[in-house]
Amino acid sequence: MIKINLVPSAKKGRVPKAKAIKAAPLGVKFPTVQATMLYIIGIVVVVVIIAITLLIQTTKINSLNSEIYQLSAKLEELKVYKAAVDSLEKREQELGSLIKPIKELNKNRFFIAHILDEVSSRIPEFTWLTSLDISQIDLKLKGITASNLLVADFMNRLEESSYIHNVDLTVLEKKKVGQHEMMDFTLTANVGHDTLIGR
Repeated sequence: MIKINLVPSAKKGRVPKAKAIKAAPLGVKFPTVQATMLYIIGIVVVVVIIAITLLIQTTKINSLNSEIYQLSAKLEELKVYKAAVDSLEKREQELGSLIKPIKELNKNRFFIAHILDEVSSRIPEFTWLTSLDISQIDLKLKGITASNLLVADFMNRLEESSYIHNVDLTVLEKKKVGQHEMMDFTLTANVGHDTLIGR
C-alpha cells in the first residue's frame, strides 16, 4: 500500500541562490614591453644575419665572376700560342717526313761504303771480283781466282770482319781465262747493319 503525505513539512532552510558568474572582459591581451623588445631584437638579429650572409655570398659570386673573366681572357691569349705551337708541330712533322728518306740514304751510303771497304781490304792476291750485290742484310760476291785455296782464304778473311757473317760458297768451278785455268766462285753472306750503326 502506498502512503502519500499531503501535509506540508516544516520549513527547510533556504537554499542560497547561486552567484552569477561574471564573464571575462572581451579583448586582446598585449604582451609586456620586455617581451616585445625581445621579439624585436630577435627579428633584427635574424635580419642582420641574413643580410651579412647575402653580402658574403654576393662578394664571393662577384669574386668568382671576376676570376672567370680573367681566366677566359687568359684562355683567349693562350689559344693564339696554342695555334702557333700546333702550326710548328705540323711543320716539324712535314720536315721530318722529308728528312727521313735523306737520313736513310745517308745511313745506307755509309753502310755500303763500309762493307765495300771491308771486302776490298780482305781480297787475297790473284783474286778478282766480277760482281758485288749488297742489300741491308745480304751480300753476294762473284769472282775468279787462281786457286780454290785462295777462295777458302778469302772466306776466312771475310768471316774475321765484325760486319760480315755466315759466309757460304755457292759456286766453285774451273774456268779458262786466256791460256790459264782459273776458279770461278760465288759467295753469299749476311751483313750486320745493326752492329755497324751501333759502333
